[in-house]
Amino acid sequence: MKVGRDRHILSAPASFSGWRYMLGMILMAAAFFTHASQNPPNVLVIVADDMGWSDISAFGSEIRTPTLDALASEGVTMTNFHVSPTCSPTRAMLMSGVDSHLAGLGTMAGVQAPNQLNSENYAGQLSDDVVTLAEGLKAAGYTTLMSGKWHLAKEANQYPNVRGFDQSYFLLEGGASHYSDGAALYPGAGPNYMENGQPATLPEDFYSSKYYTDKIIEYIRQVDGERPFFAYLAYTAPHDPLHVPEPWRAKYSGVYSAGPDSIRRQRLAELTNRGLIPDGIETWGAPKFPKFIPAHIPSWDSLTDQEREDAARPMEIYAGMIEFMDDQISRLIDFLRESGELENTYIVFLSDNGPNAATPLSYPNMSRDYYRSRFIEPGAQEGEPGSHPYLGREWAWASATPFKLYKGAISEGGVRSPLIVVGPKVAKGRRSAQLAHVTDLPATVYELAGIDPQGSEVFRGKHKPSGVSLIENWTDPTAAHSRQFAIELFGHQAAIAGDWKITRLMPPVGSGKWELYNLQLDPGEMNNLAEAQPEKLDEMIVQYQDYEEQVGVIPPRPPISVSLGDLFTGECSPVCKATVSIIDFIMAIWVKASTDS
Repeated sequence: MKVGRDRHILSAPASFSGWRYMLGMILMAAAFFTHASQNPPNVLVIVADDMGWSDISAFGSEIRTPTLDALASEGVTMTNFHVSPTCSPTRAMLMSGVDSHLAGLGTMAGVQAPNQLNSENYAGQLSDDVVTLAEGLKAAGYTTLMSGKWHLAKEANQYPNVRGFDQSYFLLEGGASHYSDGAALYPGAGPNYMENGQPATLPEDFYSSKYYTDKIIEYIRQVDGERPFFAYLAYTAPHDPLHVPEPWRAKYSGVYSAGPDSIRRQRLAELTNRGLIPDGIETWGAPKFPKFIPAHIPSWDSLTDQEREDAARPMEIYAGMIEFMDDQISRLIDFLRESGELENTYIVFLSDNGPNAATPLSYPNMSRDYYRSRFIEPGAQEGEPGSHPYLGREWAWASATPFKLYKGAISEGGVRSPLIVVGPKVAKGRRSAQLAHVTDLPATVYELAGIDPQGSEVFRGKHKPSGVSLIENWTDPTAAHSRQFAIELFGHQAAIAGDWKITRLMPPVGSGKWELYNLQLDPGEMNNLAEAQPEKLDEMIVQYQDYEEQVGVIPPRPPISVSLGDLFTGECSPVCKATVSIIDFIMAIWVKASTDS
């Protein structure tokens, strides 16, 4: 292990005998962990909502993120970090260190199939069988603070104030208007804002990213200086509806006038130049529907100047949301520096899943008529209160560069997240390609705090964190260890081991057959090696099957499908509706046949 100013120990001259070298290493490790137990560090975890892997400028994006770039230059950037395809399962694993199925979030609340409804693994909220990070750290003397999106509770007994947080300001649901108008993400979705379990009233100047930052600063300011703190800042940016106030709304005017394919090619070039992806890799393209399909998107070249301006507007707002969030993170870091807390604070930044390609019609209880009458016909300007812009599948395709698919899918575009960490013992300005998973973060935090979940009374009778501590990798990013895990959501299945990954994407997203990829050579998941390497495929299918049994996966029956009508929000004539019905019927037969086989 090499840390900070002691790096020279690793390059000791050959005259040093082996035992002296080993003794030095042991003493360094002992000093590190003694420090962690005697002077526990503060921990700040920041989560972006539905942000793509390449949306940070340090990852090749045109979006300005100077704060996150500075963190990357001061710490370690993990480029091979994985989460769940959607928000609640990721957040359940982040809070518990336990697979989402065992934590109660085998699927999203409201998306349970009939055969999943009576299973605790698919309750749609946190399980009492897991210990949250807040509960574990609070028992060890930490002050625990939270601000932002919770999305892990249907009942009050799973609110953050009951699950270990001393102070909490939270949005109960998965999203809402980012302004004080309090418009729901979809009918019946609240929103419910609460502080320490009690209903909270939004101030008139509320904007989510700013107010969540205000609250976490307020809470940290009140912490007893003798106690370390754990702070969880869960932004709802850049989740739809895409909202951002001026002047941020105009900051990217004209930047996206060349269209999503141009931005994707630009990002690919940057990623290659920075050594983040292999040169010349093949990449996936967003599906193109023929003109007779209602969800058809015209080519960028065929659009008029006004149509291009209109089509680029959601991405402009999305980029402004990310830069505004970055600006708020800067404000929080400045506060930590001025208060003297920054030096002993670990800061971890990640996204909960890939970019969202779906339209608002994919949400429960949302109809085309409701969406158009509520958000389109009143004529609110996009990005302002009363509007509901969304990214769409082509801009999400660009946001997920260089990966395949987006939020909701177990392909890399849905599950690869940027992760940046800085802290007292973290190497500076380094990258790590170590394969890692969101369940590794609680294991790491507990080790930093000197907590052993295996021997702690708090964890007695509960599921223990299953992840692997990343401390060694954060101190020496060249350190590598074997890692494997599996993912399941909405019936889609994947397993990853080292450079290898298998996926089984169910129709209509995929074929329903197992595919095999080498992510080191083919991060875009374009070269299926299932036929070329059947032994490796079989080996990894067994890995997935073992996982499925261990965590209690219940494949949805009937299988979850997508209506063609949910892929676009434009008007739909009687002919359009008939076309949608016919295609949905054909897809339903295809999905059932693939599932039965």
